[in-house]
Amino acid sequence: MYTTILFDSDDTLLDFHASERKAIFEAFKQAKLYFNNEMLSVYSEINRSLWKALERGELTTDELLTERFKQFFAQYGYVYDPKAFNDLYFHCLADTDFVMDGALKVLEALKDRYELNVITNGVGYIQTSRLGKSDLRKYFKKLYISEEIGANKPSKTFFDYVLSDLSEKDRSKILVIGDSLTSDIKGANTVGLDSVYIGNSSNIGEIKPTYSVTDIKQILEII
Repeated sequence: MYTTILFDSDDTLLDFHASERKAIFEAFKQAKLYFNNEMLSVYSEINRSLWKALERGELTTDELLTERFKQFFAQYGYVYDPKAFNDLYFHCLADTDFVMDGALKVLEALKDRYELNVITNGVGYIQTSRLGKSDLRKYFKKLYISEEIGANKPSKTFFDYVLSDLSEKDRSKILVIGDSLTSDIKGANTVGLDSVYIGNSSNIGEIKPTYSVTDIKQILEII
């Protein structure tokens, strides 16, 4: 029987794609730079590849945050300070509050039966702001954010920190829930925690979750 649940944030509880879209269009508007849907797809691919590199330990978070816009601006010939633009984008992103469908229902059902916490790769003030604006913050005892810990999922350093801080010390009673096999599920496997993968089961390869669902609401059928 589980007592403690560790929820990923982006694309598990918060709709990052909706937040990203709103924030990046607003940032380009404020910067007076042209931006369209096709360019968003290019940026998203650059960003996704860099986050995978971060998970592999090939670069730092600070390097990622400027490198993604540096690469994007170079591709389109834009002359703009990538760090300044990232700061502008972060300001816009922190103001978003999109919630994944079904997340609120799940948290309401679990809140009185389990200790709920968040584990997320990201920037402290942005993740805290988004969870607060979306009204989800009240469900969680603690937010474990990579920037504040100084390590990213799926590293053992990140998960060891979380485990050392939790009141529950029996790992068999802790469950990780997330949408990323390479971040959430791999990290859970590294430290011997059960996990729930939310996504397409056909994507599951060598990294095996304990459970797999296609919709967050199906978690209630498991626990």
